[in-house]
Amino acid sequence: MKTFCSIWLKGVDQRRYAIFRIGFAILMLLHFGCILPYAVSLLSHEGISPSSMSAIGFHEITGGISVSIFNLITSPLLVNLAVLLAIIACLLMISGKYSRISLIYCFIIQLSFIHRAPISTTGWDTIITNICLILIFSPLGESWGPKNLIKNRLQIDSICENPRYGLVLIQMQVFVIYWQTVLQKMGDYYWANGESITYFLLSHHGRFSGQWPVNVHGLLDKINYLTLLTELAIPILLWISKTRKIGLVIGISFHVCIAALGINLFLFSLTMIICYLAFLKPWEIGMGKYKNISQSN
Repeated sequence: MKTFCSIWLKGVDQRRYAIFRIGFAILMLLHFGCILPYAVSLLSHEGISPSSMSAIGFHEITGGISVSIFNLITSPLLVNLAVLLAIIACLLMISGKYSRISLIYCFIIQLSFIHRAPISTTGWDTIITNICLILIFSPLGESWGPKNLIKNRLQIDSICENPRYGLVLIQMQVFVIYWQTVLQKMGDYYWANGESITYFLLSHHGRFSGQWPVNVHGLLDKINYLTLLTELAIPILLWISKTRKIGLVIGISFHVCIAALGINLFLFSLTMIICYLAFLKPWEIGMGKYKNISQSN
């Protein structure tokens, strides 16, 4: 029982939840901002497919049942309004006002988006949906908005603590994402043989056209295996406090390279970098003056 409480219920600086809430809300704001211009095409009955077709598609892709408010909304105006309200909810989360209600609404819209347009979703849609669900049942540090976080960044008195379980669940999510990815890649012929990055850069997913990857395929083959080692190492480096800064540098550099070399991978890379906030203590990103406030992970 003592071990359980130490892992899940030990108190952590409330600002850790606030910082993650703000970072995640900014991510969701960008995400819904990208959806809004295409909302009618993807989510309305006047779009590329009727709701009945999306339900069939969702069943074929996931084996599940499509449950989406966009299956019920028939007006393009209401579809746009629903997504626009999600953007407003993200702004409220950033400010710390009505954060939980806003988070629940964003979760409903995000889940509805996945169920209504499954063919348009990607890996980060699942990640942010899972994080949404975790945060709904976690402390949010709502008393800390961006303004008072900056204003009181050096104060160590009257810092409230919250149970750490929400942050631990997000940290576990990071471990699962990276290590499951490595396991899947090792079962792929091209990754196992060191050729995947070369083929990726030659495909329509690569940002820079041309045959240049072929000319440096020897180097890219080595980077292929280095990528697998990097994905194995990042969560471990982030978990250990003494190597956390090294993990941050490697992880951020890794995802910046992914976003730079691949098309439409910016939000995925940003999602993973935002997840790193769950490992950070306030003073590690300049939100506290003294390092002895708390030594808990």
